[in-house]
Amino acid sequence: MNRSNPLRALRSEIHTDVTRSPLPLEQFQNEVLRPILKFQNDVFVAYFRAYMGDVIWPTRTAALEEFIKTRLQKDLTLRNTCIGITVGVLTTEELPFYFEHKTELNKRIIQMLCQRLVDQLTPTPPCRE
Repeated sequence: MNRSNPLRALRSEIHTDVTRSPLPLEQFQNEVLRPILKFQNDVFVAYFRAYMGDVIWPTRTAALEEFIKTRLQKDLTLRNTCIGITVGVLTTEELPFYFEHKTELNKRIIQMLCQRLVDQLTPTPPCRE
């Protein structure tokens, strides 16, 4: 069974500026990594919440952003698991490019994931009626 086609079919199409020619790393990020992060979003949020357990999170957006960024950069178990959640959805055709640029792509994965988690875990202000 070819696993590449079903994996690609799961990914959302993310529209980018087609008038310019992106560099290969940027193209891979936009065509492969961003759709994977979007597809795996619920997994990342659930995993991060479970991994943090009883840790008290900051309530201010800036402090929360720094908290998440620090955790994703310094906690190697968390970082490597999140990268694994992403890489596990790459196709066999995409893996050689990933391994060739692993360091840079891992940085991009963590940066994009940090932003996704901040956007979703930021406390919403109370409703005023």
